[in-house]
Amino acid sequence: MVKYLLVFCSLLFFILIHWVLPAVSGRRQWWPPRGTVKVKCPYKKVDLSWFTGTVNPCPGLYQPICGTNFVTYENPCILCIESLKSRGKIRFQNDGKC
Repeated sequence: MVKYLLVFCSLLFFILIHWVLPAVSGRRQWWPPRGTVKVKCPYKKVDLSWFTGTVNPCPGLYQPICGTNFVTYENPCILCIESLKSRGKIRFQNDGKC
């Protein structure tokens, strides 16, 4: 029974990643234009304004990036999360520190 549950959960995860998220995310931009890690951030369709915590989806990666709020973020992943939390008000400004 547990084996079937794991297969079912894996299938649902695959469907979510490949079909549902691209459909709701709309037009996305690569942040930053240059660099080792680039993120496509779906800032227009995804609303994370309810999320008040902090998260580091790319742990151990230091690639400073400047947001339009003139805050230097540790990496593009964190900037994307902050953009989603602000409903797209915070975006990519430039590579490196502000």
